[in-house]
Amino acid sequence: MKARRSVVALLPVALLAAGCSSPKGVDPSSVPPQLPTTVEAPSATHLETRAAPGALPASDRSFGVLAPAGWANDTTKHPTTVLYLRAPQPSANVYPCFSVVKSVLKDPPALEELVNQGMIAQRQKGATVTKLADRTVGGAPASGYAISRVAQGYDVAQTQYYILNGSQVVVTTMTSAAKDKATATTTQESILTSWSWGTPSSAAPTPAPSTTP
Repeated sequence: MKARRSVVALLPVALLAAGCSSPKGVDPSSVPPQLPTTVEAPSATHLETRAAPGALPASDRSFGVLAPAGWANDTTKHPTTVLYLRAPQPSANVYPCFSVVKSVLKDPPALEELVNQGMIAQRQKGATVTKLADRTVGGAPASGYAISRVAQGYDVAQTQYYILNGSQVVVTTMTSAAKDKATATTTQESILTSWSWGTPSSAAPTPAPSTTP
């Protein structure tokens, strides 16, 4: 009898995150670094921007994005995230996914400090880490890095961006099989360029285009 090939939904490593669920449990190779303490009374968001028609809101309604066509919103299955989007099918045993986690801090560290700490943590776990150019997401400053690693026996590519918006520290993670990195990057860009701050309208979702396998 031919053994069934397992399909793994991998843990998106982030500043604060639970990851993709897996039939075998949480990926043991990915332990998120410690977060600064979240304040009890979150400060107001400094930046608010107009949402694209049909933007999907985060669970705390602090931002919205256009979800890729056909992707599932699995945020309720991952309660430590404020947004969790998953492709409908795996590729090379990895479900492409985009996750967002957030912390609200009284005095957020500088972006450079957050990114450097994240890069160090990933390298300590044996990942290859490459710094990416600084950018903006929804008009807010963002900085990040690309990760190449082996998780549960599969070659995985991830991209993480740290975004500062007032007292909010937001971390996005795009995860895919290593061979699908280029198409995952295109999908990630479609999500990030649709990003808006504040509560989107309740219009029916208009998915962003997806080129993820």
